[in-house]
Amino acid sequence: MRILFLIAAVVLVFLIVRTLVRKPLGHSRPEKRPLPSGNMVRCDYCGLHVPDDEALLSDGRRYCSEEHRELDRLPRRDD
Repeated sequence: MRILFLIAAVVLVFLIVRTLVRKPLGHSRPEKRPLPSGNMVRCDYCGLHVPDDEALLSDGRRYCSEEHRELDRLPRRDD
């Protein structure tokens, strides 16, 4: 009788652990965002592709962020 109780306890612990590993408590799947539907353009500083409507335009050049627009204005050092 004790052996059956021990086997049932081991199976129950195994099932609980397996369930917790598959679905951690409090964690849900990340929300899927729709893909941008417009044209993608390349940042003239780093080469990252961003949606055309999100790109920053300056002097005919496109940038992925304000930081890259400012960095592109600085003279580059070739070491």
